[in-house]
Amino acid sequence: MYRLLVLFLSIALSVSIAQASNDLSGNSKAAQSTEKYHDSVSVIRKMHPEFLNHKRDKTLRQGVRTEENSLKGCVNCHANKDEKTNQYHPVNEQDQFCSTCHQKVSVSVDCFSCHRTTPGKGASL
Repeated sequence: MYRLLVLFLSIALSVSIAQASNDLSGNSKAAQSTEKYHDSVSVIRKMHPEFLNHKRDKTLRQGVRTEENSLKGCVNCHANKDEKTNQYHPVNEQDQFCSTCHQKVSVSVDCFSCHRTTPGKGASL
């Protein structure tokens, strides 16, 4: 019974995330780019927790560190800048990239208890 409930909740959450709109608005690199970086946005929306966990395991246990598939790379591309102050909005701030979908499906964003929410020095937009 417990496994069935977990399976049902996992499927419901995946469907909710896939259906949640997460438009690339604002002035992030991703919103400004005409190139398509990801193979399928719907796959990224649905499977990103699994992708992040897989990358975390490879990084922590096997020492694989690549910019392309890092959380740092996601933040550097998807963070928006405040046009008045020229400062980055944290990606987990309300109505920003990560928090938009997470708010819609009532899931907390705990990645940033350890990771940066804005691009580091030298990240241009």
